[in-house]
Amino acid sequence: MRSLVKLILLFFVITSCSETIDNTGTCSDGVKNQGEQGIDCGGPCPGACPSCADGIMNQGETAVDCGGPCDPCYPRLSAKIDGVDWSATSRNAFLSAPGTIRIYGTNTQSNFTLYYSGVFVPGTVNVGTSFRAEYRNSAGNLYSSTSGSISFSTFDTVTKSVSGTFQFVANDTTNGVQSTITSGVFNSINY
Repeated sequence: MRSLVKLILLFFVITSCSETIDNTGTCSDGVKNQGEQGIDCGGPCPGACPSCADGIMNQGETAVDCGGPCDPCYPRLSAKIDGVDWSATSRNAFLSAPGTIRIYGTNTQSNFTLYYSGVFVPGTVNVGTSFRAEYRNSAGNLYSSTSGSISFSTFDTVTKSVSGTFQFVANDTTNGVQSTITSGVFNSINY
């Protein structure tokens, strides 16, 4: 009899200390149950739960992985052209040769290309053999850098992401008109 009482008490201790998981429900019932990591995602449900790092504009984000429930969205590539704000609607970076990266952005009317060759570490490089920049305006005129600099705040070769600032003065290659690019910023551009 004592053994039966001990067994019953042990049963109540174990069941009262264990986590209760609601195994009812489905992966489309709008309720976090059955061991899901989020509402109807993760755990026994197919697919990962939305996050602020999934590369998808979801869960009320105002852009991919920013805004809404995520950190605020910052321009990924922006600058001032002769004092006028400019922001890229599309941007990318890619390795064009070993130790050489191109950072490119466009807003469908004009574009920037930043060329850098050298060691992939944070730091500042002036226009010269390691850094040059180009700006093409809405009329298609190409402006090439004559002075300026690029500063890398992040050059992450593991996640292949680059961030920093730039500024340069450039001349139109056909008629010599000058343009000044200031307050240039590139944030977390993947290459």
